[in-house]
Amino acid sequence: MQRHSPWNNFIQDEKATSEEFTSLPALTVVVIGFTLFVALLARTYSAYETRADILENYKITAGIVSKLTNPNCLYIRPGGIVDLATLQTLEGRLALNSTRHEYQNSSIDFIVRINWNNIAEDFPIELPETTTDRVAVSTFIDVYLNEACTIPAKFTVILWRID
Repeated sequence: MQRHSPWNNFIQDEKATSEEFTSLPALTVVVIGFTLFVALLARTYSAYETRADILENYKITAGIVSKLTNPNCLYIRPGGIVDLATLQTLEGRLALNSTRHEYQNSSIDFIVRINWNNIAEDFPIELPETTTDRVAVSTFIDVYLNEACTIPAKFTVILWRID
């Protein structure tokens, strides 16, 4: 005698729900996962590009520092000492401005800041307040104030991109 169970009809019934509807939740999970992966990949690429730009700006700034502290500069005395009086003259400011104009063709601008004894002076102009994404590279150098006084100071180049 064959035993007939109500489940047999249910299990063997081929008129049941279509398979397409049962794969929709799995397909939704796959699409959401792929979307999150692409968003994460785009964010990583954006962060890499930003950091690469910052690193490039640091390299450019370091090059400017070495160029401006070169012994052949107008305001650098023998021994690598910055002559503050020469730098404050019109001729010294013009020498800095000519270097600035070379870099402004590449959408880069900078200023030089010299700090000594809690005194800071910017050359050839004051730092504009509207600049963003500034990069600064400093080096320690001696500053010649007068015949009797040469003091240690910090020579800083502050760079930013011109929009």
